[in-house]
Amino acid sequence: MNGTRSSRMQQRMQELAEKFASQLPGRLADLEEAARRFVLEDSDDSRYAVQIQAHKLAGAAATFGYTELSNVSVDLERYIQSECEQVEVEDYMKRIRQAVAGGTEVETSSPDAKPRAASAGPKPFRVVLLGDDVAAGADLQEIEEQLGFFGLETSRAADAESVRAELGSESAIMLLGGLDTIAQLCSEGVRFTEWKNEITSGLTLVALSLEDSFETRLTAIRCGADAFVTYPVDIPRLIDKIDEFDERANPKPLHVLIVDDDKEQVSQIAYTLQQAGMVTSVASDPSNVFSHMVDSKPELIIVDMYMPECSGIELARLIRQQESFVGVPIVFLSIEDDVAKHMEAMSQGGDDFLVKPVNPDVLTATVRIRAQRTRQMRYFMERDSLTGMLNHTHLKQYLERELQRAERIKGSVSFAMIDLDNFKHVNDSYGHLTGDRVLKSLSRLLSERLRKTDIIGRYGGEEFGVVLFNSDASTAAKIVDELRERFSHIVHRAKDTEFCVTFSCGIASFPDVPDAASITELADRALYQAKQTGKNRVVSV
Repeated sequence: MNGTRSSRMQQRMQELAEKFASQLPGRLADLEEAARRFVLEDSDDSRYAVQIQAHKLAGAAATFGYTELSNVSVDLERYIQSECEQVEVEDYMKRIRQAVAGGTEVETSSPDAKPRAASAGPKPFRVVLLGDDVAAGADLQEIEEQLGFFGLETSRAADAESVRAELGSESAIMLLGGLDTIAQLCSEGVRFTEWKNEITSGLTLVALSLEDSFETRLTAIRCGADAFVTYPVDIPRLIDKIDEFDERANPKPLHVLIVDDDKEQVSQIAYTLQQAGMVTSVASDPSNVFSHMVDSKPELIIVDMYMPECSGIELARLIRQQESFVGVPIVFLSIEDDVAKHMEAMSQGGDDFLVKPVNPDVLTATVRIRAQRTRQMRYFMERDSLTGMLNHTHLKQYLERELQRAERIKGSVSFAMIDLDNFKHVNDSYGHLTGDRVLKSLSRLLSERLRKTDIIGRYGGEEFGVVLFNSDASTAAKIVDELRERFSHIVHRAKDTEFCVTFSCGIASFPDVPDAASITELADRALYQAKQTGKNRVVSV
């Protein structure tokens, strides 16, 4: 299988290299024309045209193995940026023609990309409880029931042999155990760290302890624990950790935006990243970057240093002026090897600078590390700590973005404001921990039953907001009413008591309502109407 993928990737790289070779006469003609104009005019525009053509040729030539052509093109690019003599430009053009005639110095399939596994589908996630007691005074059955309430599959393993047997499945697994139990298993020869390297489906270890000290945490780390939780266990916080590890076991593909007007360069970069399991978008025109960022919300941007109409540095400065995009990493990928210019690019908003030709493994590693960090920071900055849904501020921001997108493509957006009925009674009667579980169950129902394109947030307290793209008011009402019916039949437990909870909802839609502030206000009014007319219903305006 790996050999097949490697062969397929080499074949694709070969195709891109052959395409570049077939287009090389046209690229040379474009550079010749730019140089001819510069010799005749010596204007800023003609000088810049030569610089851009030389830069593009240098980068693509380096990528596809034309080392001498790349070097001479870089020399011309630097020469044209200085106070050069027009007559000497022709000397550089002669060298470029000779380099084109000489062809490649290495095999065109030389980019040494190791085969990368295709992105797999979501793996089922299970929690394995270790030992008979997770911690002194802890009741395994209670923890098991609470985890089961959130739809998590659990099982038990009392010794090293049974733990190992659990790891034979294709599931991503979290091992949850008291620190004493984990330490005992380690003394019996269990090496959790080695197991994590062996289990490709995903394995994490969480240690529980009554004591919270440097020594106990250090012991947990040495046993291979990924997280440390004190007893009594705060179940909602444990659920958050489980969700975090589940996301690591079944990660969404990282999304990268490539800004470059060179089609062959873009194809090569995009194909390399896609082979590493990433999703790519392309903006060949820098003026389209912001619409791409609103639509696809990339976690990293790759930018060429020199482009017509707008340089990479200018684009980075434009992006950094937008508050919504200030945290998105910008990686410059260019033939430029002047360290001073690298530093200038970094000072103007860039986060890293890679010089062409770049090893595919270096490219993918750099992109993955920075994009994953962005995803983690974005998660903690945007999310409500209890439910994992967007917080109030970012829910409103996403609503505004979706309205901008809908306006641009003449589409529709509905905003549903959901509020749990009689929630104060739940907290007063069963306690806030039970109330938190109810909130968590609603957030899970929304995330599991709605589309991936729908946006869910905690508006405040027991209120949630849902942005349904490409849904008018009647469609949104039908979707939410089905959710309302499902949620009303979920049985919640508090000690020996069972109870059900309902919610009410108000809906307003664009383009019937023109802006985010008005949509929010009208959805709130519709929610109030639902409450006043009996609760457990959906009202749209």
